[in-house]
Amino acid sequence: MPMGSTGTVNITPEMISAALSAVEEYESTTNSLYTRLDGVVSSLIPGSFSGSAAQGFQTFYTNKIEPATGQAVKDIIELLRNILNGINDAIPKDGDGLDDQLGSQNSSDGN
Repeated sequence: MPMGSTGTVNITPEMISAALSAVEEYESTTNSLYTRLDGVVSSLIPGSFSGSAAQGFQTFYTNKIEPATGQAVKDIIELLRNILNGINDAIPKDGDGLDDQLGSQNSSDGN
């Protein structure tokens, strides 16, 4: 979307709503994938994979893969949600915009 000469990007509440829906869908998908991955690893060790190599893989999974696919993803999703909610809160709602406030003030009798 071109910004024009002022560098202004107009964001509507509908755009924020669509972005929040996309974040929710992403969260649902990543939760499902994380659950599947964790289930595969849990059933693999010690069921089908054992010994020193299995213990090494379990350590690698616990220390490197799980944090990157678990809490790190949840933190990013929460950050995105907070950013979108902050933008949404900053968008003037009907009757809250500067033009609306000036209109009310200009229409008042000064009392």
